[in-house]
Amino acid sequence: MSTVNLWGDAFAMPTKKLDVKGVLDKVANSKKTPTKNKSKKSMNSIDDLLGRLQEIRTKVYNVLGKQRFNVQVITNKIDYFNYLWRAVGKGRIAIDTETNNSLDPVTCELMGLCLYTPDSKQVYIPVNHRDPVSKERLSEQLTEEDIKEGLEYIVEQHDSGKLYCVLYNGKFDYEVLKCTCHVPIPMDWDGLIGAKLIDETEKFKGGYNLKNQYIRKIDPDQDKYSIESLFEGVEYADVSPEVFSLYAASDSMMTDKLFVYQDAII
Repeated sequence: MSTVNLWGDAFAMPTKKLDVKGVLDKVANSKKTPTKNKSKKSMNSIDDLLGRLQEIRTKVYNVLGKQRFNVQVITNKIDYFNYLWRAVGKGRIAIDTETNNSLDPVTCELMGLCLYTPDSKQVYIPVNHRDPVSKERLSEQLTEEDIKEGLEYIVEQHDSGKLYCVLYNGKFDYEVLKCTCHVPIPMDWDGLIGAKLIDETEKFKGGYNLKNQYIRKIDPDQDKYSIESLFEGVEYADVSPEVFSLYAASDSMMTDKLFVYQDAII
């Protein structure tokens, strides 16, 4: 019968005397090495993430830095409702959502709400951003329940004829807010449908993407960019609201500017 060698030469019995010291050394080393490697790997991962986040900050400011004085990050309910009251006074609000790297509106997590009303700042309201190292949710944010209260106010004012709601590819945002905040928001204008009604050949000229439409119709000096190119390789939750807002809040502003352009034509 052949002998199964479980511990190398140390257990190669009966041809060799048991090397007790060798066995104990192997056991000790097998316990120490993985712990050391894991700690080093974890540290490298954190350093890599923080380095990537710094690169993202630089890139975002290079592409969207001119918007930073027009963007407001809202982190409390008072400012949230003050902005909604201002929108009612203007009679129109553009609504957009950001999710946790997900394109599935049913299972996604709401990362933040984006709003814009004419002659005001572009607004980003963070909901589920976190500390990139500890992964703990940032405290200076609103909750889904807070967002729900504001959305219910929007519905109330809309149904009273005081607020006109503008979206772009609104079926996505509608589903996101219905699934995460349980409010079916009104949608008076969908810029994606408007773009297709105006020119069905746009798909051959750059497409119906919000950014492409805005650059082609409103601001040709705006650099082309996408959320994938700006935040490649990270979870959006790890990006600070301040940096993420430059991308997110611009979407609601672009949605409103495109509405004005489309409405004049249609």
